[in-house]
Amino acid sequence: MKYLDNSYRKFASLMGTVLVLFVSVLIAFGLLYSYSTINTYNFILLFLILLTIVITLFYFISSIAIMYVYRRKKAGKPILYIARIGLKMLFPLVVVLTGLFRGNKDTIKKFYIDFNNLLVDTMGKKYRPDEIMILLPHCLQYSECQYKITNDIGNCKRCGKCCIGFIADISVEKEVAAYVVTGGTAARNIVSKKRPQIIVSVACERDLTSGIADVGSIPVIGIINDRPNGPCYNTNVDVDALRNKLENIIKE
Repeated sequence: MKYLDNSYRKFASLMGTVLVLFVSVLIAFGLLYSYSTINTYNFILLFLILLTIVITLFYFISSIAIMYVYRRKKAGKPILYIARIGLKMLFPLVVVLTGLFRGNKDTIKKFYIDFNNLLVDTMGKKYRPDEIMILLPHCLQYSECQYKITNDIGNCKRCGKCCIGFIADISVEKEVAAYVVTGGTAARNIVSKKRPQIIVSVACERDLTSGIADVGSIPVIGIINDRPNGPCYNTNVDVDALRNKLENIIKE
């Protein structure tokens, strides 16, 4: 009950702060309206026009950079930088617009994941096995399996009813640590604890896009899982694709 009271106080404090901020803005606008002249309005209008021009140019240049990199599969560092920043800025807006027009958000998220993978590939960096992390969702495990693998993927008995055993074998062969997590919070915790230099992650479009954003500066190679039985239940992944991704980034 005490925890709930603390949460309530924090929520109420935050809401009060937001309310004070809005009231302050309204008062400022009221004072501005009372003492403004036509020159003030002209200045505000000019500022808004210039701001709109800057934002429009940014989105236009970012869009061109993204399309250029995606089609060429390579580019110089300045263009890659613009494309990376532009993607982070454009993606939320595109997702919102897709939802408003009732489009398929997963299609947009898949492009985001593919483009993110392309940006990681263009870095051309190689890593030691101990610098790499394989991150897997729990839904890859056979739903009726009795063995707990979220603590240790090595507990898998390789029965062949799901792909976990094959990935566990790759983990041992390549000497790359693999972790099975139950959700986004568990994934963030293990990444924060282990601090890998790069992550090869398997998940659905939603979890991959949010995960890529959550880890910040750590590069993530995303592999979308197959969901023949629907989301979060007996999912699958192309094990060969996972192996190829690892081989492309491991130092010889």
